[in-house]
Amino acid sequence: MILMSIDASTKATGVAIFDEKKLIHYDCLYENDTNVLNRIDNMANRLASLALEYKVNVVALEDVLPDDVKHNQQIYTALMYLQGAIALALNRINLKINQLFVASNWRKTVGIKTGRGVYRDVLKKASMKLVKEHYGIDVNNDVSDSICIGISYLKQQDEEFNWE
Repeated sequence: MILMSIDASTKATGVAIFDEKKLIHYDCLYENDTNVLNRIDNMANRLASLALEYKVNVVALEDVLPDDVKHNQQIYTALMYLQGAIALALNRINLKINQLFVASNWRKTVGIKTGRGVYRDVLKKASMKLVKEHYGIDVNNDVSDSICIGISYLKQQDEEFNWE
């Protein structure tokens, strides 16, 4: 199984790729176009190209909820369009999104405390800290979240899974 896990954004998308349970690639894909639809199209196509390059057969993606964007309709719409564009780009290469993760669920699975009074900046730092502790790498929060989404998927598949 080659798993690609994604923390999608129209400007900076974190992506991690696992071969079975081993992290083999991680990156942050940036898009700077001022037109949001161009950024969405470019990001989705870049993710599909990466999936082809690594022969990905499983995809896990963070889901978009209105609460996650503080009910900002413009951001919510852009992220929903991006999620749809990713699904379409993957479909063109005969892949599908196998798992959509609500942020609070993947965080709980990897051991990040969430809830009332725990703010976004604290959550982002927590995922970066976990990745540093388990993989010894310093990455930004987009990449660390994508790695944690992948770990959450792997833990769902194998309750005995431990970070490598």
